[in-house]
Amino acid sequence: MKNQETWKGIILRKQGLLEGQSVEKICQHLNGLQAQFQPYVHIGFQNRMTEEAFQQADRQEKLTRQWSIRRTVHAYLKSEIPLYIHEGRMADTTYLQTEYWDELSPKTKQRFHQVILEGLSQGALTRDQIKDLCRAEKIILEDEKRIFNAWGGLLRYMVERGEIYQEYGAKRFHLLKDFQPLPKKEAELEIVRRYFSGFGPVSLADARYYFKEKKATVLDWMKRLDLKTIQVAGEERFYLGDLEEATLPECLFIAGFDQLLLGYEKKANPFFDPKHIRQIYTLTGIIKPTVFYKGRLVATWKRDKKDIILDVFEDLTSSELKELEGYKQAYQAKLPWLVRNNRMLQVKN
Repeated sequence: MKNQETWKGIILRKQGLLEGQSVEKICQHLNGLQAQFQPYVHIGFQNRMTEEAFQQADRQEKLTRQWSIRRTVHAYLKSEIPLYIHEGRMADTTYLQTEYWDELSPKTKQRFHQVILEGLSQGALTRDQIKDLCRAEKIILEDEKRIFNAWGGLLRYMVERGEIYQEYGAKRFHLLKDFQPLPKKEAELEIVRRYFSGFGPVSLADARYYFKEKKATVLDWMKRLDLKTIQVAGEERFYLGDLEEATLPECLFIAGFDQLLLGYEKKANPFFDPKHIRQIYTLTGIIKPTVFYKGRLVATWKRDKKDIILDVFEDLTSSELKELEGYKQAYQAKLPWLVRNNRMLQVKN
């Protein structure tokens, strides 16, 4: 490959950040978008879609928001729940029979498992409405905390058994009917294929960083795909599909936890100098929204009421800072949300 600028252009195009795509293409190309912070993933989709596609009323209805790759919350297509909760990812039924780390007794789990299923059989419910159902059945406070633990608990078990799913936008839970998970090997290979197609060229270290898997596991997956190889920055990298070159844009505002920052080993990510890692990736696991400007990431950004606040970490000239301010004002006017009384409100579709 000619140089790093060519490589960056290819990646940005593959990531869908240079031209509008449908929500289906984004999800199928990038294995969905990481979504533990809803405002970030909302911006991640908006950055990859045409304004017309983004405003379509059924866009959010096509999505679910639940645990997926790396066992982190992702937004992906509801139709692909059997892919991401495949036979190898399904929660073990022994959870209901055993007292695990959550310290819930089997009797308590089984009782409220049934309460939740019966409640959802009457229609979709929010997390708070499900809590009200459990409270009506005299659940004690400590058990309630354990059942609704954001990192696990009974509700997550039910999602990862394919019994229920969560909407993307309204965050209501529904019963999942006629669930048939894909076989483990078939699903894993499709997920890995999407990674090398949507993120490549990537290194072995990149793939291990993305999947959080052992080297032997990733190498086994790679052997089962007809991967192409190319030398980039003195290292062999792997990909599927075509490598379409693209001119780098002057400026992009990237969402927090974006795939651009999750798909490549952070110390070797071509979009920023490694000395700035802690400005982007915090020690508490947060990946901040960033600003791509003149070929590299130069700042993080955040909202403050109606304004965007930049924290510039690269050395920029006064004229560059002035130009960046202009890009900020233009992007601020296009954001898909407004802030009133310190609350983020999405524009209604």
